[in-house]
Amino acid sequence: MRSHNSNNDKGIAIFVTLMLLFLLSLAAAAVLLTAYNYNNICEVQIRRMKAINLAESGINYAYWKLRTDPASIITSPGPTNTTINVGGTNVIITITVDSNPSGQYIISSKVDY
Repeated sequence: MRSHNSNNDKGIAIFVTLMLLFLLSLAAAAVLLTAYNYNNICEVQIRRMKAINLAESGINYAYWKLRTDPASIITSPGPTNTTINVGGTNVIITITVDSNPSGQYIISSKVDY
């Protein structure tokens, strides 16, 4: 003969099992969302560092051009834009020649990422 207590234990076991499965599913979802967000953050950081390095290479290119052949990139006083392709990305270099005869240059470089 079965006891009444045995039937209640089976119902509780199913409930406990379902609750445990639900908690494990929530934990797995939290881990996956964290990994996804971490991957996106790292990807943005990598793109930003590449853009900074490309902008610095544009400035170095402008320094080199000014030392070797300034007439090739400077045509008149005021801003001069030069676009170079570095690593498959266009780097826009702006060189502004100061109007005073001291020969000072203002160089800026811009990279869109």
